[in-house]
Formats: sequence, structure tokens, C-alpha cells
Amino acid sequence: MSINIFKSRIRSPKLDILTHLAFGCAIGYLIGIVILFDEDYDISKHIHLVEHEKPIQKSDSFNIRCVIIIHKATHKPEKIISAFDDGYTKLCQETIYFTNNQKFFDKFQKNFTMYFVDSNLNHFYWSFYQYVMEFSSKVPSQWTFIGDDQTYLIVPNLQNVLTGFDSDKPVVLGKVRDTSNLFSWLFPFSNFKKISVRGGVVLSNSAIDRLSACKGFFFARASDYALYDCSEEYDVQIVDPFDEDALRLFNDLPPKQIIAPDSNLFRSRPTKSGKCSDHAVSFGQLSEKDMRVLEYGMSLKVFGRGGLCCPVPTVPLIHLIARSPDFRI
Repeated sequence: MSINIFKSRIRSPKLDILTHLAFGCAIGYLIGIVILFDEDYDISKHIHLVEHEKPIQKSDSFNIRCVIIIHKATHKPEKIISAFDDGYTKLCQETIYFTNNQKFFDKFQKNFTMYFVDSNLNHFYWSFYQYVMEFSSKVPSQWTFIGDDQTYLIVPNLQNVLTGFDSDKPVVLGKVRDTSNLFSWLFPFSNFKKISVRGGVVLSNSAIDRLSACKGFFFARASDYALYDCSEEYDVQIVDPFDEDALRLFNDLPPKQIIAPDSNLFRSRPTKSGKCSDHAVSFGQLSEKDMRVLEYGMSLKVFGRGGLCCPVPTVPLIHLIARSPDFRI
């Protein structure tokens, strides 16, 4: 007589269904909690309040170098570079373009200060970003702005911000965020803090000198996170400027997305109830048409009491962007 010790009892189908259903609900609940709390946070120690009510004495020696990176995959880059040439680059003391698009480089290199980067990477990789940063600063400049082909800079507003900083000290200005979430505890030694390169970054020359030395296996490969890590490691002051209304000055989204997100389901969270600062320094992820609208606004004058006028950067930008043919609510 033999005994089968591997006999298993017959389980009820209803029990299996209930078990699977409970497990599925638990997983769905966990994912929902993660999505609910998956939000970027400001880092208070880097926030710098810029007061615009007080008169600011602008220095005649203000010097800004504008570095613009053109992606290989950029659609109709000739229109983008035309918008830049008609726009904010007029106020930059020097403008340098970097691109990994060979055809675009061959066509425009004679008309602009432009360098070709033989790489399949883009500026979201720290090695690429660091190369552009180092190469463009061979001749020292007070301040260097680094943006891409979707970033628009409002130079007068930037000058107002930079009057409160010493260009001889290592300083980096941009949008700073903490992207930690419920899963962050799984990777306790990883960095979840970043400086967004989509919204443009401004660096002093001494900051570039220090960040150029930031190389190694243990630093993040992504530019956003490596820029924060390296700044902390090499004692570079990180600044995230806000105005008196607690509105951010460096933005990595276009104004229309901040004010009125495109979709009710898949959307970026509006900041401060969908408001953007009248003193904004930069916007990211802009189309060529939106750049033209911003440039048009910069040419307007607003007349107030006693016939006094002031440049349009002090006018709410929603009135400008709402005229864009791409604007939808």
C-alpha cells in the first residue's frame, strides 16, 4: 500500500476569484496612492525672494552669454533660429549655438556662432551638457544662460534678478524641485532633487569652473539631477528665484500650460492656481509661434497715469499668450 504525500486538496473556484480580486484591488489602491502623492516639491533652502517693488539700479557692466542647444530632431530648426535672432538674443552680449544636426550646421554656421557636436546624445545627458558648458565658457563671461530650442529668456527680467548676486561667486539659478515619492525609500542613496534644464539655467563663470570638474561614475547621468548633485558637492550656491507673490521666475512649461493645462486627465499641475509671474525670467517647451508672441509683447508699451510707460514684462503674460493661435482652454 502506497501513500501519496503530494495530494493537494481541491480549492473552491470562488475562493480563487475572491483572492485575485482582493489582490488586484490592493495593487490598484497602492498605485493610486503613489499617483496621488507623485508630485514635485519646492526646496525651501534654495528659494530666493526677488523684490520688484523697490527701484533697482541696473549696472551698465551687465554681461550675459546666451548658449542655445538645437536638437537633432527639432522640426524646422530654421524657423526656431529665426525666432531667436529676432527675439531675446539681440539683448545677449554673445550668442552661441550648439547642435548635433549636421545639415542644419552646414547651412547656418556661416551666419551664426555655431558649433557641431558629433554625438547621438542630447543636453539631457550630463556628459553632453557639461561639454557645452565647458566649451562655451573658454572666454569668461559674467553670466551664462544655457537653454534649448524650446526655451525663451526674458533678458530684462533676468537682469533685475541678477543685480542681487555677485558674478564672482559660484552661483547657479534655475527651477529647483524635489521629485521624491513613496518609492524613494527603495533607493535611499539616490538623489531625487533636480535643477530643470528645460526652463533654462543661469551660471556664473566661477560656477562653471567648479562644475566642470564634476565627473565620475557615482554622479547621475541625467543633467537635471547631476546639476543639483554637482552644485551641492562642489559648493555652488543653488538659487530658485520667486517674486513677492510666491510665483516662480524660472519655468520649464509654456505660459498657456501653466495657466490652462491642455487636458483634464493627463495634465501638468498648474502652479499657484494657474498663475505665472509678471516678472518671469524664462519659459520652457515653447513653440516657435509662442516665442513670436512673447517677442511681440516685449515690443509693446503700456501707458498709465500721467502718460508714463513701462516695458510690457510688467504686464500679465496671460494677455499676450491668449492671443497666440495655439492657445486653447
